[in-house]
Amino acid sequence: MDFSLEAFWTNGRFNELFQEQHMTVILENQQSIQADFYFLIDKTFDLKQSMAIGFILSENTFLPYLSIQENLFVGTSIKEKDKKQLLTQHFQYVGLSTDSLLKSESDLTTLELIKLQLVQFLLIDKDIIIIDDIFQKLSISQRQELLPLLQKITKEKKKAILVLTNDIQIAESPYVDKIINIA
Repeated sequence: MDFSLEAFWTNGRFNELFQEQHMTVILENQQSIQADFYFLIDKTFDLKQSMAIGFILSENTFLPYLSIQENLFVGTSIKEKDKKQLLTQHFQYVGLSTDSLLKSESDLTTLELIKLQLVQFLLIDKDIIIIDDIFQKLSISQRQELLPLLQKITKEKKKAILVLTNDIQIAESPYVDKIINIA
């Protein structure tokens, strides 16, 4: 399999991308995005660092036999008595109504699913969030809502976010701190 990022890749460059808490876009052609996304997954596990990494995929990653709320707390050690308050705080932070906890997974919009994954990563305290090319599935208004939220997370929560996309408008957004053009 051909990985566009492989030529760019060095451990030093990877560390540089994620030591800085900002949003970086890797702009590449559509055929390379999925391969490079899986390349990044493999490489992050190879690095044996203490950074916690979360991946937002274009398809849903929640466990079907758990409720949405139970899914959000998978991998956390948060006490039961603290869960409601934390959920309320994080839902307000990402601009999500707690009513989405009552919906079935199939009734959630793509943007709601993305925000739920972001809430989950904030609860687990992921240092790095790598995002698949999810923007194709979002309307313009949803993109305009998500991009400032991602920037807010990088600045206020001190997270590094890496977005893989072929969309030049996303890459040139004023919310993006750095662009790596591989296309």
